[in-house]
Amino acid sequence: MSARGLARDGFVAREGDVARVQPEFRPLVAAYVSAAREAFGDAGLDSVYVYGSVPRGTARPGVSDLDGQVLLDHEPTPADHATVRTIEARLAVEHPEVSGAGILLHSRTRMTDPARRFDEGFHVRVLCTPVWGPDAGAHVRPHRPDLALARQVQGDWRTAFARLRSRADSVDPVEEAALCRTVGRRLARVAFTWVMPRWGGWTSDPQTTSAVVAELEPSWEEPVRRAVALGWDGKVDVPAARSLLGTFADQLTVRGEELGAR
Repeated sequence: MSARGLARDGFVAREGDVARVQPEFRPLVAAYVSAAREAFGDAGLDSVYVYGSVPRGTARPGVSDLDGQVLLDHEPTPADHATVRTIEARLAVEHPEVSGAGILLHSRTRMTDPARRFDEGFHVRVLCTPVWGPDAGAHVRPHRPDLALARQVQGDWRTAFARLRSRADSVDPVEEAALCRTVGRRLARVAFTWVMPRWGGWTSDPQTTSAVVAELEPSWEEPVRRAVALGWDGKVDVPAARSLLGTFADQLTVRGEELGAR
């Protein structure tokens, strides 16, 4: 993989690798896989993945969280989702090396649907690292770091902005940390995505994100730096989150519309 996250053929490479998981997080990953297999059984469970800082080898004990993706051979039921919430809670209690656990649950069919290539497909092919079962990402067409990816990979970002503003207006104190983390990550990632075609590569690393945005959009350097502090450094500052959801989110909206992002 190149310094810009590309394979030799110019397509976006998978970000993580099980070999990069740091020793202090390996028992956590093993416990996560074991819990998923125990809960769903090998017959109903298709595959298990991790994404984020853990498979990239950049996780920080006590600060980073575990991001997981579980695929089933059927569309998840409400009971399946409840099971995942139980697994998350158990991992958070038993593994203090992470600040929490968040596990997504989908069917393999949904994740490999060609119509979802830039959404779920990109997620499982590039962002996720398989830790058990067949790799669904191998069945998704590869992606180039171009305008087509920028226009689609952020999904319904306008609605996401609106929901975050609504949450920020009346956030419960116990939800402040989660709100700040979500706001920071979402805004930083959207900012990077809008400049990604000019950079010609892909990254989810927050420090690289900041550097790339600062180089290509100097006026965004400060808001992205603040977004990264909220999203990855554990900073809890609701007024800062609200501020970013104002002028900076408006700037991102204008740029997204100029790019033709959906």
